[in-house]
Amino acid sequence: MTLAIGYLAAFLGTVCWIPQAWKAWASRDTTALSLSSNLMFLATVSLWLLYGILVVDWPLIVANICAVTAVLAIVTAKLKFK
Repeated sequence: MTLAIGYLAAFLGTVCWIPQAWKAWASRDTTALSLSSNLMFLATVSLWLLYGILVVDWPLIVANICAVTAVLAIVTAKLKFK
């Protein structure tokens, strides 16, 4: 049950970033997005990913691989479509 809760939290916490990344790339409009905020969040999820790897916690690893990917897409879009 604990693992299922971890994966559900990982899924919900990651899925919320996918629409933002999709919209940024589809519209090529990132004026409303904060680069500094997204860079800080990228650092945060990267550190959570590293922590998950160090403690071998698969829900953390899976969630943060997805989160890093989504937020990296947002940051890349922000830099590309200034």
